[in-house]
Amino acid sequence: MMEHSKNFSFPDIALSHFEIYVRDLERMKDFYTRYLGFVVTDNGDAKDGMVFLSRNPDEHHQLVLTPRQSHKSVESTVDHIAFRVDSITNLRLFHKALLTGSTRLQAVSHGTTWSIYFRDPEGNRLELFTDTPWHVNQPCRFDINLELSDEKLLGFTEQAIKDLPGFRAVEDWRQSHTDSISTSRGPTR
Repeated sequence: MMEHSKNFSFPDIALSHFEIYVRDLERMKDFYTRYLGFVVTDNGDAKDGMVFLSRNPDEHHQLVLTPRQSHKSVESTVDHIAFRVDSITNLRLFHKALLTGSTRLQAVSHGTTWSIYFRDPEGNRLELFTDTPWHVNQPCRFDINLELSDEKLLGFTEQAIKDLPGFRAVEDWRQSHTDSISTSRGPTR
């Protein structure tokens, strides 16, 4: 992978979110909402209990609280670090580059995104993703094939999520999310 990167101009990426493992979910949720002004954007079901939080109207989540123990051999509170790319074309460029350097590459959709997950040389899990045109309640995850054409990937993804809770155009979700954040901040001083 290192040799490949010398001859390749990588697209821009932007830090998006962290997922951390927590022991006391309610206490952590209270801390982040009460003292840092985060808004709960989604709650997982009873099985996974994940809580998604954001303060940014353009980000469904900037922080995910996960009530599970780390499954890494060296204990860590970080599940993964995620970076946003601006298009499916650029996500495919990274996917192609990573195919030569990562044996644990996964291409998935969360309904709201198309993502690739992989590990760095020391085993830290990373995610690169780009947005789909839709929103669905989280968590949501299913495998995708990034070799599909844009049209086929859009159709496959929409078919997989159209009957899921919260399905709507991302613009509609973003407006309600912006309103929710504005309400949580209260009157400006």
